[in-house]
Amino acid sequence: MKKAAVRPRALAVASAAAVLVVSLLIVAGRTGSPQDASAVSSVLFSGTSKGSPDAPITIVEYSDFQCYFCQKFALTTMRQLDEAYVAAGKVRFVYKHFIGYGDESLLAAIASELAAEQNKFWPFHDLLMQMRASPKKEDLTAARLRSLAQEVGLNMEAFDSGLHSGKYREKVMRDDAEARTLGISATPTFVINGKYGLRGGAPFETFREIISDLLEKEAK
Repeated sequence: MKKAAVRPRALAVASAAAVLVVSLLIVAGRTGSPQDASAVSSVLFSGTSKGSPDAPITIVEYSDFQCYFCQKFALTTMRQLDEAYVAAGKVRFVYKHFIGYGDESLLAAIASELAAEQNKFWPFHDLLMQMRASPKKEDLTAARLRSLAQEVGLNMEAFDSGLHSGKYREKVMRDDAEARTLGISATPTFVINGKYGLRGGAPFETFREIISDLLEKEAK
């Protein structure tokens, strides 16, 4: 393992990580108590996830379904992470919403939570990302989201009702508010074990170096 390669990257995101640590304590509403760590975990690590809940590493992504770099990550690096670490029980991956492009982003996020309600979040997420929706077009209409819901086999009566009522709007906006409190201003942004903050379309190699470093420390 090339530790020298990991540390410069960690230094490159050190300021973002420092902001995250301080902000997490603010979000948790605590300072200086032994419960801080668990409070931070409950705020940061809760969300729609895949992978073992006992995995030593948790990656939290703040993402928008209309974001080009989020789409690219989902279709490339995410698949590599799934194969190398999530399936092996080494990484738990948590998805959270950041509404960067307005009403269609919000509607898509609500739709994804309705899919999660029926245990189909990840298939729905993948189809949304494969669409390569653009904020410059009206790609994520209710009709298009309904089509995707049908494609993954959702109960359409429940989906239609929830989409019409905005059932999960509050949950989505809590994610968005949390991200902004953490100082996150772009998608995708990743928080790894509450320590490393990565922004943008980082390649698999960057994740691999950080994960390898954390796994090595965990083994000591």
